[in-house]
Amino acid sequence: MPIYEYQCLDCDNQYEALVFSSDESEPPCSQCQSVNVIKLMSAGCILNSGAGASSDIGASAASACRPTGGG
Repeated sequence: MPIYEYQCLDCDNQYEALVFSSDESEPPCSQCQSVNVIKLMSAGCILNSGAGASSDIGASAASACRPTGGG
């Protein structure tokens, strides 16, 4: 059950929605309930666990994928 990011084309609202595999349509806008929405490309997060990487996955690794800024 992945969480996807969407943008409403009617009110320009950006929101996240938990999408079940059985859902056939995109979730409506959380602000105006419009179904005129598009799925946005999300930034992925890759943690290096190869040779030379720290084997301790602690707070620093967990926060490495956290978005920065006021959003």
